[in-house]
Amino acid sequence: MSERIIPVPCPNCGEAQNMNPGGFDPEADPFGPVTCMVCGHKFSKDEYMTGLKTRLSERENQQ
Repeated sequence: MSERIIPVPCPNCGEAQNMNPGGFDPEADPFGPVTCMVCGHKFSKDEYMTGLKTRLSERENQQ
């Protein structure tokens, strides 16, 4: 994935403050890790991808 990583809301606490390693690719297998900086929740691939789709849709609607 060439696009920069966009922080997505945590399904646990709602904050969009993600920790992920440099070079992170959400399409990679195995997935992750992505962790919420606020509550420590470890995202599943489905949780992250759902949040990413929502964020990208929000960006499109703002343009």
